[in-house]
Amino acid sequence: MRFRFLALAALALASLGAFAADTKPSSPLIDPDDFVFDHPQAEWAESYLQWIAAFPRGSSPVSDTTGALCGAKQDGDVWFLAASDGTVPVERKCVVPSGKTLFVPIALTVERSGNKDPECGALARIAAEHLMRVSDLAMTLDGQVVYNLERFRQATGGCFAPGLRQVPRSAAKTSVADGWYVMLQPLPAGAHTIAILARFDATVFSTTYRLDVR
Repeated sequence: MRFRFLALAALALASLGAFAADTKPSSPLIDPDDFVFDHPQAEWAESYLQWIAAFPRGSSPVSDTTGALCGAKQDGDVWFLAASDGTVPVERKCVVPSGKTLFVPIALTVERSGNKDPECGALARIAAEHLMRVSDLAMTLDGQVVYNLERFRQATGGCFAPGLRQVPRSAAKTSVADGWYVMLQPLPAGAHTIAILARFDATVFSTTYRLDVR
């Protein structure tokens, strides 16, 4: 009888553990190898850079210090959170529509060519070499550390056209990009904080987002 009681107790505890595992909130992190809306995440990196290139130099979400441009020219199911330019630590307040998948750049490098037919492989190698100067990758989501950021690297490899959203539109494939980006499932309605940091040589890129999802 004692053996049977212990066996039943063990089974009950195992069931309780399985229940706890099933009810634990799932991580909003999207695996870097997963397709998002039928596109690999390297293509979303291209889309992010095309979004940035659609703004005048010096007046883009990258140079925004308040979050005033957070929603500018955003459309579709993926919402981009711009990195900063490294001049000062930046804190932005941003209203994000509910249901948006978030694309968060941590650190990246872009190589461009003025040639009509650039050597994309050579540009990709240069971009990868420049990433070796990046260190101290860090990200927190609502105070929780996101670990193993190195695995979130996305390289475009071949050349892409950064000017597809510019006016006038440019379809010239002149650039490659390489870097680390994190994709997040839509966050629950309410307040959230995302903080990212990276160091490029002696320059620290620090960006904090105070999000209001609604």
